[in-house]
Amino acid sequence: MQTSSSATEAVRVYRDLARRPSVARAWINPAAKDVGTTDRKHVEVCSLWAQRDIETSKTAKFIRQVVVVFLSMPKNRGVASSEVSGAPVDTSTCQLQQTSPSGKLSAVVRLLSDKQYLEIWDHTCKLKNVELQALEKHGKVYDDGTFGCFQWSPCERYLLYIAEKKTPKMESFFKRKDKGKAESGDAPVQGEEFVYQEDWGEGLVAKHHPVLCIFDIEEETTQVLENVPDEVSPGQAVWCPDGKGVVFVGWWHVPFRLGIIYCTNRRSALFHLDLDGRTCKQLTGDDLSVRCPRFSPDGSRLVYLQNPPGGPHSSCSQVAMYLWKEKTAVEVTDIVRQVSGDGFPGVYTWDIGFLQCWAADSRRVVLHTNWRSRMALIIINTDTNEVKKLSAEGDVTAAAWRLLDIRDDLILAACSAPNTSQHLRCAVLPPAGQEHLVKWETLDVEVPTLTPPLDHKVITLTPADEGMEYEAILMRKRGVESPPMIVWPHGGPHSVFSSEFLPFTVGLCQLGFAVLLVNYRGSLGFGQDFVESLPGKVGTQDVSDVQHAVETIVGTEGVNKNQLFVCGGSHGGFLVTHLIGQFPDTYKACVARNPVINIASMFGITDIPDWCCVEAGVEPDYHKPPSPEVYTAMLTKSPMFHASKIKAPTMIMLGEVDRRVPHTQGKELYRLLKTRGVPARLLVYPDNNHPIAKVDAEADAFVNIYKWFTEHMATV
Repeated sequence: MQTSSSATEAVRVYRDLARRPSVARAWINPAAKDVGTTDRKHVEVCSLWAQRDIETSKTAKFIRQVVVVFLSMPKNRGVASSEVSGAPVDTSTCQLQQTSPSGKLSAVVRLLSDKQYLEIWDHTCKLKNVELQALEKHGKVYDDGTFGCFQWSPCERYLLYIAEKKTPKMESFFKRKDKGKAESGDAPVQGEEFVYQEDWGEGLVAKHHPVLCIFDIEEETTQVLENVPDEVSPGQAVWCPDGKGVVFVGWWHVPFRLGIIYCTNRRSALFHLDLDGRTCKQLTGDDLSVRCPRFSPDGSRLVYLQNPPGGPHSSCSQVAMYLWKEKTAVEVTDIVRQVSGDGFPGVYTWDIGFLQCWAADSRRVVLHTNWRSRMALIIINTDTNEVKKLSAEGDVTAAAWRLLDIRDDLILAACSAPNTSQHLRCAVLPPAGQEHLVKWETLDVEVPTLTPPLDHKVITLTPADEGMEYEAILMRKRGVESPPMIVWPHGGPHSVFSSEFLPFTVGLCQLGFAVLLVNYRGSLGFGQDFVESLPGKVGTQDVSDVQHAVETIVGTEGVNKNQLFVCGGSHGGFLVTHLIGQFPDTYKACVARNPVINIASMFGITDIPDWCCVEAGVEPDYHKPPSPEVYTAMLTKSPMFHASKIKAPTMIMLGEVDRRVPHTQGKELYRLLKTRGVPARLLVYPDNNHPIAKVDAEADAFVNIYKWFTEHMATV
């Protein structure tokens, strides 16, 4: 392989990849208009995109608009044409945006100079602009994907959103006061400045106590809703069909606030808050974890996802439904334990960024889910519980699908593939029983495919212990003989690599490396038994699966067995540091991003201490300290247990404010390697959390990974 000791080529490759935006969310504007005849309608599709701006070290956000003409008659359904409408519009200061049900109004929450403003627009101008904090009803409005919501009421007078609870003003005991000045009713509280406030962990720092809020656009006033149980934090709220109440997810605070992002196992329930009677009723059971409530168009059904609480942090979900008039909950799809061949593996959906998921008949639901090493669209008939795949098969530019919106049976999705960055597609949903006739159309002027393309394949592997089959995705630059290979296991461990566009792996392939993405046993999308096979066996089963994949690929795919490298983050970092400890003569160099190094020492400092117990195979118990036997189980399953055998030069990358795997984990390994004389490099990225995803940090990490591997490449 021809490599350069300079970073020039890596910088060029990354600059090119950074120009490719990704879609954050998209929606179909209401009020479809007839075109000529009643069977032809046109709608406006709006999509919000994010793009890395390396020069400013910021993420640029902008909206694209496309006009879609579609046929809606029963015997003549499909997309007739689409046309891009004007240039993209910068929305970098916009935190939330929502179009009203009629399509006549639009609401925006905008952040300017650390102040949040709520704006109301019509088709001609800005009608209202209110500084929300000036109303002194609550703290910052939530714009995250876990708790946040922003919804118009059916009557279009009110907006529903989530914000931080207003906290009283605080001051020191020693604050001098004017004795002649009368105390106000809002006098500061003394001695409370430094009281610890629990938050919801990684990615949700400073979010302690969310509250439900309603803004009245006529009166320009905000009301914080009362009667929400004190022991839960509300989020993901939706209006009831009649506009006289709201349904929300409430997460319990017991035993204390555990990290919630990426976790589908946090105990929660659906609640109904009646705005007239001011009563709050729990709709689902106590022993569940629920999320993503969506009402059907006719208001008769409320679909949501549910998991058992506890256990693995992500796993197969059930699709459940609350029958609004009957006031009963029913299960639509069950947890799929085992999968035969390429059969339906169950529902694995954490990303709930879609606006709506119901078909116009209020009987069918569209979702996306991991399906082995792909991401697929599925349609579920809630009457028959039948599940069908809806995404196109065999399309090399669309192997990973994500639902964005559906309105009047027009479905909007984002697609990508290893050689193709994200782009939009839409289709008109056929009648029930004819879903196989769906025809997808691309909304982009051209599909953003790499030139020249990379070679890639999904490889099925039988583990060394002859257990359940797993998969790996091999990517490489076309025409390169015997390339060096980077082995890249995913984090989680209950996550998965899909056959999608991944800028880091694409860039490293363009620079001459092959990259092997391993979906070891424990990954999502292969059935629940696959997930549950790993807890208690981390450090052995997952390590064995990755090493077996490497040995198989080296023997069959023509990569250079003398130039093998490992790279991974979080649990992927756990695996790569295990690999260089357990197989010290196999790998030439290692990069570990925010790695789990010592489960025992992580237990007391992470936002998800239950993860440490579950993956180590012990039951979480917060009523007493872990026993010596528990600490021993955690340590012996950790990379630190094998660290004295490490020979490979190791670069560790840490997010300084990571709450999931705090930076002391990586430093623990760094100090040991330095002491033992193993080449080691430590990069610490300020103001970065677990993903290390800020623009400047991500760009720097890419170039440093390339340089580290090329500098330690074997000469044989």
